[in-house]
Amino acid sequence: MITIQILAASNGIEAIALYAQHKHQINAVLMDLMMPEMDGITAIRTLRKMNKQLQIIACSGLNSMEVFAQAADVNVQTVLSKPYTARELLNSLHHLLRG
Repeated sequence: MITIQILAASNGIEAIALYAQHKHQINAVLMDLMMPEMDGITAIRTLRKMNKQLQIIACSGLNSMEVFAQAADVNVQTVLSKPYTARELLNSLHHLLRG
């Protein structure tokens, strides 16, 4: 049986603080690209400085090539377009953590 624990942050600054505090327990990050205080791309860049191998899934309600290009620039493995289903998220996590 797999146990999953979720840590939620309301913005990029909080996400970075949570990662710093719990980095040894975190296997993957789901990061919204549009957040208050610090956008997702900036938060991902900061997380990458902390751990280059961190597995990251980005999500966005904007379905533009620019979003995908920005995600590729920060080495995001998967981009989910909103709205996404629980199945899509679980499949993305499964593929990310298996590889």
